[in-house]
Amino acid sequence: MRQESCAVLYQRQRGGLLGPPYHERAARASTRAPGGDFCKWFPDTVENFSYFNYTYQIIPDGHEEGNYYLLHSFITAEDWEPCSIVAAPKMQISKIDMKANGGLGEVTYKNRYFDEETMGAAFGVVRHGNGRDWWVVRRSPDGLYFRSTLLHRDTAVLTVESTMPGLSADWFDCEDLWASAHNLIHVSPDGDMLLDNYGSGYAKLMAFDRCSGGVSLMDTFSTGTSQLEYMGNELCAACAIDGFAFSPSGRYLYGVGYAEYAQFDLWAPDVTASKVKLGGVPWYMDDFQQVEDGGGGVGGFGTFSLGPDGKLYNLWETMHSVIEHPDEPGDASGFCIAADNAPVSCLGPGVPYYLFSTPHPHYRLGPLTGSGCDTILSSTEPPLTGSGYGVEASPSVASWQVEVGITLPSYGNNTTEIQVVDMLGRVLHRHRFPPYAYLHTLDVRDWAPGLYNLVLLDKGRERASARLVVVR
Repeated sequence: MRQESCAVLYQRQRGGLLGPPYHERAARASTRAPGGDFCKWFPDTVENFSYFNYTYQIIPDGHEEGNYYLLHSFITAEDWEPCSIVAAPKMQISKIDMKANGGLGEVTYKNRYFDEETMGAAFGVVRHGNGRDWWVVRRSPDGLYFRSTLLHRDTAVLTVESTMPGLSADWFDCEDLWASAHNLIHVSPDGDMLLDNYGSGYAKLMAFDRCSGGVSLMDTFSTGTSQLEYMGNELCAACAIDGFAFSPSGRYLYGVGYAEYAQFDLWAPDVTASKVKLGGVPWYMDDFQQVEDGGGGVGGFGTFSLGPDGKLYNLWETMHSVIEHPDEPGDASGFCIAADNAPVSCLGPGVPYYLFSTPHPHYRLGPLTGSGCDTILSSTEPPLTGSGYGVEASPSVASWQVEVGITLPSYGNNTTEIQVVDMLGRVLHRHRFPPYAYLHTLDVRDWAPGLYNLVLLDKGRERASARLVVVR
């Protein structure tokens, strides 16, 4: 077996990783190839699409505020006869203390190993049912064997193994193995489901037990393939979907590949038959957000990420695609595909920037109330401060855009609403938050100057309020 490491994590500056807290924000981490032919296939790891997806995920310490852990898959090129794939013989963890260095943050240690079983390159992260600890879920390159490692702070205290009875990889060719080995492990917002490729053009839906860490098969289904041509030239004979995302409720599944964006209804009797194509071909776009001419521009998409506003984002360089209402079927989902909208970004005019959506855990996933998880580890500890309902406007004195953030004891429902009420008691604006959303943007440019109340309601009852002053 040959191993050639593709990247290492390093500190950009002595004293640690500088910047804002990592929780729900972008991590300032970098990768580099130390030189020579160290990375066999992709010498520039930052531009390597395959590597980029697996670079890191960050989790907060559920027992001490200000501590964060960067989880890093140590990726290698390996021979799995007769195929060559990217795999991960090790998982790494680095600790960041954002209280240190005057609040700028400091790397306490980096790249410690906590699981040294060779598995596929991707991994999923799910909060344990106690609401504090974290499961790191890995799978074998063929997708038939899973390892769930429970992290209590930065210590691996338990590893749970799961298999997929009744499934086989005997029919895989190298294309099928590549699809299974390199696909991300997709986690539903409630943490109860996982989705993974099962060869090329197929997927498997699995249940995940947040208490035990067990993975069990629910269903397999065909995601289909499409032929892609440009000016009479065949670019892809059987393009498969290889990137996925769950809608906030978990009902709809979105997928993207070289030839199409698509939506599937996971509640339908026949998931394959429920497939709806969304928009045109996701062509690659240049730095000026123009569709590349010449037919060579396949792959104009990236990794899906669920935003704090309840929208699904698929961002890669200048390709900005957005699903506005991911819990609605078909056209009602409000999809905007970058290539269809060129040369204007789906994020709005004047956004020609390189942007990237990356995998991240669902940080606001709470404990499983009433489950057996309260007997596991330290789940009987009191909750962190700041739990309950809250609403905040930022800035609280504004003349243009205002970001309204909410705090809830549980984020998995769609019964939460924000109302803007003027001093006469009139409701001027309403917004219902999708499941797991916690941010909403107000445009107050046309509002009359004065004082407004922001009222947070859940299940029809007022839970919290804040004040907003509009000035001119």
